[in-house]
Amino acid sequence: MHARVTFAQVKPEDIEDSARLFGEGIIPAAREEEGFRGALLLVRDDGTVMAIDLADSLDHLRANEKHGLYQAEVAKFRSRIVGHPHREFFRVAVSKGIHGGVELLDDAS
Repeated sequence: MHARVTFAQVKPEDIEDSARLFGEGIIPAAREEEGFRGALLLVRDDGTVMAIDLADSLDHLRANEKHGLYQAEVAKFRSRIVGHPHREFFRVAVSKGIHGGVELLDDAS
């Protein structure tokens, strides 16, 4: 499994709206991508954000960028982002305590 981690800063007053957009807009679109395994949005009260997309392979993460999905999803946050987001790719070496895979998305809020 691989992860794309996007680091960004949003306006503190936009944190809740950004989280809603991530859950209602980004996740449904990402679920349609081949290899999708899940996503997390981590936030701090100061507006620091980490969005973590999980996929079964690095090739699948890169493919959704090639098809423009990643860029289109980041663009939805353009008015909320302060500065320039950046992303990094990681291989998931250990994944413990996370069970259920994409099926959890149906039950999670």
